[in-house]
Amino acid sequence: MRARRLIPWILYAVCALAVLEGLGYAGYKALDLQRQRKMDEAARLALWRMDSALTAVLAAESARPYFHYRAFHPAERAYNAMLGPVRPGEVLVPSPLLTRVPPFVRLHFEIDADGRVTSPQAPEGNLRDLAEAEYVAADDVIAAEAMRLMLAGLLHRMNESAVARNVPLEPREHLGGRRGGADTDRYARQEAAAWANLAEAQREQVDAMFQESDRSAQEPAERQRTTLFEPVLADRQRGVPERIDRAKLPEVSQGPLSASWVAEGELVLLREVRVGEDVLRQGVWLDWPALHDWLLAQVADLAPGAQLQAGVGEARSLAVIPAALVMDSHRSIRDELATPLGVVLGITWLAALLAVVAIGIVLRLATSLAERRGRFVSAVTHELRTPMTSVRLYADLLASDKYQDEARRQRSVRVLCDESARLARIIENVLAYARLGRANGNEHDGPTTIGGVIEQALAEQAGNLERAGLAARVEVAEADASRALDADAQAVARIVGNLIENACKYARPSQEPVVHIRARCDHATASLTVRDWGPGVPRKDQRRIFDAFHRSSRDELKDHGLGLGLALARGLARQMGGTLALDSSEPGASFTLTLPLAGSRSRRHRRG
Repeated sequence: MRARRLIPWILYAVCALAVLEGLGYAGYKALDLQRQRKMDEAARLALWRMDSALTAVLAAESARPYFHYRAFHPAERAYNAMLGPVRPGEVLVPSPLLTRVPPFVRLHFEIDADGRVTSPQAPEGNLRDLAEAEYVAADDVIAAEAMRLMLAGLLHRMNESAVARNVPLEPREHLGGRRGGADTDRYARQEAAAWANLAEAQREQVDAMFQESDRSAQEPAERQRTTLFEPVLADRQRGVPERIDRAKLPEVSQGPLSASWVAEGELVLLREVRVGEDVLRQGVWLDWPALHDWLLAQVADLAPGAQLQAGVGEARSLAVIPAALVMDSHRSIRDELATPLGVVLGITWLAALLAVVAIGIVLRLATSLAERRGRFVSAVTHELRTPMTSVRLYADLLASDKYQDEARRQRSVRVLCDESARLARIIENVLAYARLGRANGNEHDGPTTIGGVIEQALAEQAGNLERAGLAARVEVAEADASRALDADAQAVARIVGNLIENACKYARPSQEPVVHIRARCDHATASLTVRDWGPGVPRKDQRRIFDAFHRSSRDELKDHGLGLGLALARGLARQMGGTLALDSSEPGASFTLTLPLAGSRSRRHRRG
């Protein structure tokens, strides 16, 4: 039976959980999609903003003439002849890169066809003396030379063979994927030979610089200005013409700058420059940590906590440099609840939850109503069948001609009267319970004193007390006995009488054969307590003792009552603005009725 009662609740719980889980998952995905959409929109704006900022840097470097990558160049030379030998009497102009390094730039450099790396910030030979004498500090030149050597080491160790073949620089991992076995040995030998040649060339340049410096110390200062570059003497000996033949000038073409990584965290911009048949590579070694922080500062409002990683991803990659934006998921799902979509979903979740609760309440009420209906049918059938059987039996006996003994006839009449009275009480209780809450149930005539209702209840229950072998003990102060109740006398007497009747039914055996009736009054209310010293109310029945048609589960109590007395008593008490409660802290059964006194206050708690 219990399993059958649980089936509706199990089905309800499964359906409710399925609905709430589905709604919750759908709402979560909707909020997550909105969050992702906002993050994608913020990423697009951040990438556009960073690309715009980088474009300015890239445009400035792309517009730089190729001869700016030399520390000095002739001032009156044609654009196409800037890389030619210095002529006697020509005025040398320092490169802007010698005196001022742009922001986010470590070094400007140039790679010739032989793979030799030079920089306008680190001039060599006599040009270095001139630069340190008039334009830059020696410490700056030394620092730039150290940077040049560091970059040369990076480039030659990673991609020396690619530079020699005039192909774009590739990351080390790409080159490493094509080398192995004999190729690796050949590459190592070529790299060692290249470094040996480079070291020999550097030593020759240093020796030539010192020799020229010694000769220059013995010449006038005016002569030094025209013999700054050692190749000038050799060119003059070969008979360099005094004027430049513009028709024979080589064609100059500058390719676009492209960004690439030469090592982990080292970003360079490279371009190819063709001067006639000569091919040069010019580039900018960028200060990636500073550039990284600057770019992220540009988008701090759009992508707080974001990072830039080297390499190109499938999405959120910069267009100017090979770097990808990694967004920090700073917006959580909780942040989306304040959006219009979150408000709508919140209202929907609340409505769904209220609907689930309402359906649960309706199911509980329906289940309770079904149980009460079943208990009512069972109780009424039992309670009506017993007296009705007795009535029919004794009525048939009285109607029989053989039943002529006067004593038996009197006993039969008495039984008929008792059973008919029992039937009347059952019917009256059912009708009184049905009338609870009606407007006319709240009216009463005249004052109702505490002493009067106690006497009326004792008079009505005198026979039950005598049959149960119990005595009534009344404890009420004289002043309290005359206090008037704001209640109906018949209803109060019925409540107190019902409590006394229950004590007569259930108090046997008891430690003390007494029904104790006590009354107490304060300034606004009166409390009437009916107590016995019987076994009391079982703990498992205390929660439902006031439910309609509920009876105690003890076997010896199964045949007592309809299970409507306490429910009717509590209903009458509430209807008069009072309460009826069970006090389980004392031995036996103790019920306390609390009612308002006449003139104390309006009956706020009355219904209907």
